[in-house]
Amino acid sequence: MRLVTLLPGLLLGVVMALVTGMWQFALFTLVSVISVGITTFLVNRNKREPDLDYSDQPIWLSSWAVAIGDKVLPRRGWFFKEHYSDIFFDFATKQVTERELQQRSKELAESHFKATISGHLPFWAGVSESTDLEFDLVRDGPHGLIVGSTGAGKSELLKLITGSLLVSATHPIELVLIDFKGGAGLRELNRHPYSLTLITDLEKDRHERFWHYLAGELKTREIALAEAGVSSISEAKSLKRMIVLADELPAIISSHPLALITLEAIAARGRSLGVHLIATSQSLAGIPRSLVTNLTLRFAIGVTDPGDLISLMPTMRATTLSGSRALAIWGRNVTCFDFPMCKSLPNLGDEKLQTQKTYEWTVGLPSSIESESEIIGCLDIPSEQRVEDISIREFIGKSLLVVGASLSGKTTLLKLLKELEPSAITLDSPGIAELEKAFQSGQQVWCAMPSNVLLPLSLQRKFEHLIYLRQSNFDQHLAAGLPKSSWNEKLPPGRGWFRGLVIQLAMPKQSQETSKQLSEQQQLVR
Repeated sequence: MRLVTLLPGLLLGVVMALVTGMWQFALFTLVSVISVGITTFLVNRNKREPDLDYSDQPIWLSSWAVAIGDKVLPRRGWFFKEHYSDIFFDFATKQVTERELQQRSKELAESHFKATISGHLPFWAGVSESTDLEFDLVRDGPHGLIVGSTGAGKSELLKLITGSLLVSATHPIELVLIDFKGGAGLRELNRHPYSLTLITDLEKDRHERFWHYLAGELKTREIALAEAGVSSISEAKSLKRMIVLADELPAIISSHPLALITLEAIAARGRSLGVHLIATSQSLAGIPRSLVTNLTLRFAIGVTDPGDLISLMPTMRATTLSGSRALAIWGRNVTCFDFPMCKSLPNLGDEKLQTQKTYEWTVGLPSSIESESEIIGCLDIPSEQRVEDISIREFIGKSLLVVGASLSGKTTLLKLLKELEPSAITLDSPGIAELEKAFQSGQQVWCAMPSNVLLPLSLQRKFEHLIYLRQSNFDQHLAAGLPKSSWNEKLPPGRGWFRGLVIQLAMPKQSQETSKQLSEQQQLVR
């Protein structure tokens, strides 16, 4: 504004003072001109100052100055720009919230953040506006999803929630841990008495069995509820509630064809069966809508993608976070909250509550078994969560081919079969002509062949049963038609595949001891 435009007003004030004799008109006009001049000066100075974004800069407070980053602000607050005031307000609010969170954390840390509310699966999640934020996973879930960028604290919140669940639940629960960050996030939790197993992205040979076994858990519970004549776990006192923790959900889903199918089944049918899923993810990309829909208790941590926030709740915007560390969404409710670091978990290292069940979930078949009467092995059926004995009667009157590498147990099995059924023809690494002659005799043929020998298809078809033991290398494993993910060069003697399932054959005690000695010698050499 040019000051010359104020001259008419000043002249009018002087004229009115001369005409009326009231010199107040001139005084008021002069004060107005001076006021406008000062305002114009301040506005022009602010325009000359670059309007930079200081929202991510540290704030410095002292008795003589206030600064945001390297910008020293005026000592008087009325000279602040509007966004400076907003930054200081958010800073003060955050300081108060952190003090409240620290105070509440000190009070609850000794009890591992035990929840005060009642419910089937209650837990403490943090502090929201000076109030404890607590949930019941059964009532407010029954499944949860934690979304946040790398380093935002997803795994920490997951551990905090789980630790609170473990001490707040009135009855024992079961934990199944899926950690696709190499086990770094949940490995410690696997030492808890309630934990049944931990599966990581590094154990690819275990993946297929794990997903079959987890799907089998749903089937087992459905059968148990049907036999009890009830429709929900709340009416079946014998079943324990199970919590499946999945860290890095998109990577888990893409790891195996059965992963998504099984997790969707848990999300859809888990409420009545007592199986609850809590998952973490950096974003919603890679997670099907059908799965996200059933993960109804949601937490957004840190600077979450605005598109993800809208997907989590259509009425939400990024500004809803209001400087808080996290956002909780359940039903029609949305609240900001902060949570502390989980420094310890309860009862780690105590004896497992269900030792046998933990072994079945993690290992399945034993590494070795001894033959008893007619039992020559056992078969793992993970989809039904059971182990089935294999009797020699399974092979009486039928031809059998056992293919495996050196020290895989094929020769030992052949000797055991010969002892149980002397009338059968047993051949260990025969030639083609010798094998054809054995079939021409019309007798029962049991044959062991090394994995590097390829039999003609016409001979292979004459065998009614085929057992593959550990192969010599990965290529031979694939050539045998075995699953790529099941390759393991450290399989114990007698471990193999029969009818598409994993089998452990009986090994005589002497063979087991010899195998153990050889294994120890190999480790010493390495």
